[in-house]
This record gives sequence, C-alpha cells and structure tokens, in this order.
Amino acid sequence: MKGTFCKTVKAPKAKFDRRSFRWKKSGKAWVLVGCPKGQWSPKSATCKTGTHVHEVLVATSGACRVGKRVKK
Repeated sequence: MKGTFCKTVKAPKAKFDRRSFRWKKSGKAWVLVGCPKGQWSPKSATCKTGTHVHEVLVATSGACRVGKRVKK
C-alpha cells in the first residue's frame, strides 16, 4: 500500500493481541483488524471471536475531513 491516506483510529491498540494484526482491503480503504486480547489462538493463528477494526486508511488527494493525513 502506497499513497496518501486519511487515518482514523477506531479502538486503542492496547485492546488487541499484538500477534493478530492484519491489513484488509475494503473497497478503496485499507482496514487494520486485530483480535481482542485473550481471544487469539497462537497454535492455529486464528481468533476465537472474530476480528475487530483498529484503524481505517482512506485514500485521499486533498485535506482530511475526518482523521489525520498520513503517507505510507
């Protein structure tokens, strides 16, 4: 993923297991999802309850109405 994005944080990073973060493409946006603490199964590398959104990156060429402008 390369470009300029508007970054919006939906949930604090401390609520997720650090081994479970994954980037997923959703339409024109990139979503960083993770498994809540205590729900990650390291043996099978899966989440017992399903992943939740940590942050969303939406491609932009101008100013951000919501969130913070970042380059990746």
